[in-house]
Amino acid sequence: MAEMIAMQTQVPREWLPDLKDQATFLEILGLGLEEYRMQRALSLYQQGLGYVADLVGISKRELMEHARRRGVLPQYDDERFETGGIQ
Repeated sequence: MAEMIAMQTQVPREWLPDLKDQATFLEILGLGLEEYRMQRALSLYQQGLGYVADLVGISKRELMEHARRRGVLPQYDDERFETGGIQ
């Protein structure tokens, strides 16, 4: 099992009912971490880093589906394209 760490954060008081149940809290946290990871992957993908799916631990298919849904396209410059720097 992975090493666990303790974290402390502040949230609005009105969120408290949703955060009291540990399973619900872990689900919310997991969804947030998954969204963060996807946004990070899409940002790197947009920069033209084709290996980004492996880098952030998601499948290439999943990355491409999210990119299409959000209208994210990779940015390539002529130099990288001509030198074969695109992965």
